[in-house]
Amino acid sequence: MVGRRSRAPRSVTIPRSCLPPAKTARAGSVVPMIGIVHPGDMGAAVAALLPDVAWASAGRSEDTRRRAAALTDLGEIARLKEECEVVLSVCPPHAAVDTAREFQDYQGLYADLNAVSPDTTERIAGLVPRFADGGIVGPPPRKPGTTRLYLAGEEAPAVAKLFAGTALEAQVIGPRAGDASALKMVYAAWTKGTTAMLLAVRAAARSLGVEGELVREWERSQPELPARSEQSARLGVERGWRWSYELDEIGRTFAAAGLPDGFGHAAAEVYGRLPKDAEPDLETVLELLARRSTSA
Repeated sequence: MVGRRSRAPRSVTIPRSCLPPAKTARAGSVVPMIGIVHPGDMGAAVAALLPDVAWASAGRSEDTRRRAAALTDLGEIARLKEECEVVLSVCPPHAAVDTAREFQDYQGLYADLNAVSPDTTERIAGLVPRFADGGIVGPPPRKPGTTRLYLAGEEAPAVAKLFAGTALEAQVIGPRAGDASALKMVYAAWTKGTTAMLLAVRAAARSLGVEGELVREWERSQPELPARSEQSARLGVERGWRWSYELDEIGRTFAAAGLPDGFGHAAAEVYGRLPKDAEPDLETVLELLARRSTSA
């Protein structure tokens, strides 16, 4: 975990009364401008909860520009660092460290909300002067009661205040940066790890010629599994490219805890075998996985 930094942290004072859940005009507001990098599905949903959010469009894709259409576009990261008091990093896990490197000279509060291991969190914390650790559990927060933001570190309360009264339930779990990332990792190890395991089990059964028998046994003893495997196929194609990196981070988390890391890395390989442009149906996914297993 990340120990206390030698420099005294500066707090961001944000009165609760200044944090309406709906967007408000910036003119005359005492709410600080918040920066976000980079608004994918989750980041755009998080940004939509805050009253004044900016992003930097330089080098970003048309899909990202479309998702960020309602945000203030400052163009370059340099302007984001100049004008925003807080920056939220919500990006794929493999990009988290490189994204933080762009903020090494940033004097505001940098909150990493990505699905990364505590060790990776420590690397990120060492790159920026002021840091808060976060982990998001649940879908993009579009309605109350679905999604939690767990936060840790000395400056975590300032980030939690930003989301008071919004659909994203922010909870500070302690002053030790790294704890929020650890919680995210062990939670996702179950949800995303078992999804990959279910796909691998059914692909193995197909490759071995006993898929029909397995499904019939599931229907008798665990009747929810046939439908779950179909849902797993859809999720694997839609999100597997990102989850594969997250599962590698989970493997590193287990290793740091003195546990076997093979669960995470094997699940990462399952997702890594599914191209983003594949049809998100069970037959296609099983064919891809089984083809790879028989040709390996």
